[in-house]
Amino acid sequence: MGRQVWTLLIVAPLIVCCASGIERMSPTREAVLNSSGDIVKKINVSFTPGAQKIADNLKVDQNALLDSVRQALRARNLLNENDPHATSTIDIVITNIRVRSNLNAQLFGFMAGADKLNGDVTLHDDKGRDLNHFSVYANYAPVVLGEYAEVEARMGWLYERFAELTVQNLGGVAK
Repeated sequence: MGRQVWTLLIVAPLIVCCASGIERMSPTREAVLNSSGDIVKKINVSFTPGAQKIADNLKVDQNALLDSVRQALRARNLLNENDPHATSTIDIVITNIRVRSNLNAQLFGFMAGADKLNGDVTLHDDKGRDLNHFSVYANYAPVVLGEYAEVEARMGWLYERFAELTVQNLGGVAK
């Protein structure tokens, strides 16, 4: 019995420490993008007031997040800011951010909690109608002993994971 408890205590954090996913805002099938039809012309990133305050204190790089989303869309031929036929717009509103200090991350690892980046993503058509709306969450807290990364590296992972989930849920398929 004691062995099972120890196994559970070791394995459970591995399951939950680097979690990410999406949550649909409505149960209906949402519109998706495809490289032969709808192309995104513009992406906007903003923060809720609470998230903005945290972002300012932690020096969160809004442009790095925007670049990650742009790159992920371009990789799937879903973004062309110069195409006159591109009509869709994506609005990303960051709702929650948490970044552990380097000291906390190094000393306590996953026990100090996870770094996280949560946001709402909305796809609009050229008339401003909502075509797709979902929430994305990405958490990062490695549990491997001795694994440590500076804040910039951890945030980079969060930006990339957020972008990957956003594009997957907009229907993009890799080239």
